[in-house]
Amino acid sequence: MKQAGFIFVFALSLLSRALGGTFTIHSTRISVPASADGLADGETSASSTNLISLDANVYIPDGVAAPAPAVVVVHGFAESKDTLAIVAFAEDFAAAGYVVVTPSVRGFGNSDGLVSLVGPNEINDLKSIILAMQTGSIGDSPAVVIPVTSQSKFGVMGDSYGGGHTFEIMRAHVPGLTAVIPIIGWTDLYQALAPNDVPKLTYTLGLFAGGFDVRNPNYAPVMFDWLRDVLGGTPEKTRQGNAENDIDWRSVIFNPQELTVPAFIIQGWQDDLFPAEQALLLAQTNNSIPFLKLYIGGLGHPPASSNVTDGEGNFLQQQVVRWFDQWLKGIDNGITNEPPVTFAPENTANWSSGALVQSDTLPLAGTITNAYFLNGTTLSAASPATNGKAKKLSPSSGFLFVLTPLLHAVGADDNTLIKSLISVNAILNSGATSILDPKIFTKTDNGAKRVRFVGETLPATLNVVGTPQCHLIVSASHSNAYYYAQILERTSKGKTQLITRGAFKDHTTSPSTPHAIDFPIFSMNHTFQAGSQIFFQITSRDYPFFLPNLNQPTAKIYDDATHSSTISLPVVP
Repeated sequence: MKQAGFIFVFALSLLSRALGGTFTIHSTRISVPASADGLADGETSASSTNLISLDANVYIPDGVAAPAPAVVVVHGFAESKDTLAIVAFAEDFAAAGYVVVTPSVRGFGNSDGLVSLVGPNEINDLKSIILAMQTGSIGDSPAVVIPVTSQSKFGVMGDSYGGGHTFEIMRAHVPGLTAVIPIIGWTDLYQALAPNDVPKLTYTLGLFAGGFDVRNPNYAPVMFDWLRDVLGGTPEKTRQGNAENDIDWRSVIFNPQELTVPAFIIQGWQDDLFPAEQALLLAQTNNSIPFLKLYIGGLGHPPASSNVTDGEGNFLQQQVVRWFDQWLKGIDNGITNEPPVTFAPENTANWSSGALVQSDTLPLAGTITNAYFLNGTTLSAASPATNGKAKKLSPSSGFLFVLTPLLHAVGADDNTLIKSLISVNAILNSGATSILDPKIFTKTDNGAKRVRFVGETLPATLNVVGTPQCHLIVSASHSNAYYYAQILERTSKGKTQLITRGAFKDHTTSPSTPHAIDFPIFSMNHTFQAGSQIFFQITSRDYPFFLPNLNQPTAKIYDDATHSSTISLPVVP
């Protein structure tokens, strides 16, 4: 049977208060083209006259006349229209006077079709729903009359998987689409799943295992093709082919000029599936979004929190309603006159209105870059000596037998592959059934070999806000070495904790010659306390968070004046 879905309690709590009006609810099935083509700019068009149907609920505010504003709410991975979070969203928007449609996206719930991670089919479905609503009727089993016309203004909102839908529908240029709210979604799906060509093993297993229905297989063939590429250590192959087969088609970061809809983007600092740079990079790219509002706080996939029964949830509840009221109802509530960027603490427990940092620019005003040299065994502002000796990084010893079923299944049939994946996922993640489960593995790999560089004791707090950058001079005994980088903090009380991480696959054709590799690691908003030390380390493995390299070579990290390696941190006052 299908494993537990992504019950994103953020959505459940976000709009929990009653907004006053009454409404009626109808169930229907919406016919959409069975297949669609995707164009290079993100637009879609039907490629089949055959139809499938999507299960949906329609919420109609009582007494609201046409042209009423409308919102489509898209659920997370493995969820449906009946997920409590989606029902809560829909009821509160309907009570506020919005016509709301909540479809179960194809492959999930009682909808037809197969899952392809928000490819052309899924985006064409969403586009078809919005266009159909403008006729004043939606669905055909039965048809539901709604007070919506071509003059209505439409919004789309979704979290996680629904956040991906919300980003991508912006490129389809659907008439009437006026504003969107992507919540904890992605702008670069490939980089989210395989940063710098190193797959996130734990999240890959959790994703594919959590959404598959063994009783009624619901994955498109491309999902199994991608899974084999990822587990086989060649995720780059997922970036090939037509729109249906190219994972990059699902990423708005590659054509930001096509984004012409006001967007309120909500992301999380400690979200290891869709890290904060997914939003930061888009916000700092030359895009065409008329008004971009950005909030990054403590919410998200693990190790971030999904508990928002506190101040952060209440604050975002108000902001989400204000956003659609401004753009869909034309209520001038001042939201467009406020600083568009809001940064909250990395942990929801530390949230308060006084802790919010608002800005008109990115990076934040006053941001400087602190570059630290890898210098002997230290992390230092001082340049290294000319005679520094390269640090040897040996591969981890021992074979990871738990992965054997996956290695054997990569060349087997789809059924064997998914069964092996589900069983290994349960072992590695100690019973976690989805990528929202706090049990999903995010800790460091204690069995890895490492080269560590230790910073001086901090005389004062150091606020790091943004995306650290690694510049390493390396060599290896053979090609395709993986480098796993981590930043840690050791407090004055001797406690060491992982702050952020990243990885890089080195494709150089001359691995034995010292050469530079440059890559970012996950963004952060962290205050290193006075008396603490910053640790930076490169490891031979970061298992099971990242896919291990079963053919990892012996590598060297250089830290002399001729081959200087650095880690750069964005620091704010």
